[in-house]
Amino acid sequence: MDYLSLLLLASLVWISIQILISKRLLGIKTPRSLKLPPGPNPFPIIGNILELGKQPHQALAKLSQTYGPIMTLKLGNITTIVISSPQLAKQVLHKNDLIFFYRTVPDTLKALDHHIHSMGWMQPSPLWRTLRKVCATKVFSLQQLDSTQIIRQKKLKELADFVKEKK
Repeated sequence: MDYLSLLLLASLVWISIQILISKRLLGIKTPRSLKLPPGPNPFPIIGNILELGKQPHQALAKLSQTYGPIMTLKLGNITTIVISSPQLAKQVLHKNDLIFFYRTVPDTLKALDHHIHSMGWMQPSPLWRTLRKVCATKVFSLQQLDSTQIIRQKKLKELADFVKEKK
């Protein structure tokens, strides 16, 4: 009888917590209440990971033919928006660029302080603006890219030979 009352009490506490957390009482928007782009129905817990298969790039191309250039996927418990059109990606990244600065930095990058020194993970700051300007004018300018084209082609050939050797 003790175990039965303990189980009943635990169930009652769990249900109460679920009700308190629900979006109606706290006003928290859950992924289901947000207006998300279309996408395949996810499986519980694992989401759409099985649909990606061994060649996710081909699976995403096939899914984009079904659901359009912007779609929603669940990767585990993470809701992911996939944009498969270059024009749409450029438009989204141009209009919402500041939103992407405040993303979660993985712990693997924090381990060696890469999130502090890497332009791709930095928060907007004067240092970031300076690095961005240097990259735009010095590193990725057409003149600089043309002058290093032979070196880049040589390195690409070395990489392809290395991969072929390890295959």
